[in-house]
Amino acid sequence: MDRVFAAEEAEAYERWLATPAGQAYLQASRMLLDRVLDWRRGWRVLEVGCGLGLHLEPLMERGMMVTGLEAGPVMARLAAERLGPRAEVEVGDAHDLPFEDNSFDAVILVNTLELVDRPAQVLAEASRVAASRLCVVSLNALSPTGLLRLWPGWEHPLYRGRALSLWTLWRLVREVLGPVPQTWAGASGWPVVMAGRWPFSTLLAVCAAVTPRLMTTPLVVEAPMGARAATPAAGHGRVVLLRRDE
Repeated sequence: MDRVFAAEEAEAYERWLATPAGQAYLQASRMLLDRVLDWRRGWRVLEVGCGLGLHLEPLMERGMMVTGLEAGPVMARLAAERLGPRAEVEVGDAHDLPFEDNSFDAVILVNTLELVDRPAQVLAEASRVAASRLCVVSLNALSPTGLLRLWPGWEHPLYRGRALSLWTLWRLVREVLGPVPQTWAGASGWPVVMAGRWPFSTLLAVCAAVTPRLMTTPLVVEAPMGARAATPAAGHGRVVLLRRDE
């Protein structure tokens, strides 16, 4: 099951986003997504764990058709209010997405894998519904900010899950998708917001190319009574003989 944010947590998160630290995070995460996602106008984009819809908003403004999925109704309602009628926001489980194969050109997960029970299953579902790109943004477990989560009594609204390192993200993507092409980058919000290929930055992003699934059905051949089933040639799929009732 995904992490579900209560109303009090959503309000606390909104207050934090209004602080300088929250604004720096939002600017850095959006910059990072821009750097790794080679988007196209008119793309269908799904964000799994869309939260308040903060990362779908700029994509929608650039001409993409966006859909958000959130585990809890509180965050989903706030995201729908922010994005307006041009976006679709649904409540659902990231481990079992309610969408058909290849439904979206790109699927993004921003600070989502840190908050789910089975990140490999979530990635597998995201890749199932993606036709071209799968992008993951995570807080970096090996950044100076990430290491602060180990300090007793220190709490950060985004560190209530399990932060991931660049090597963990690479391994997860490779385990789920195989040896597909990947691009990556890092971003920090202090002392200035900037992005580059920095493995120890506060935020990390990995974007992988996805091969669309081919949805096929068995070949069915009708045959007269008493006919023997033909042996299919290699690579021609399955051939089924149907007896014709006469």
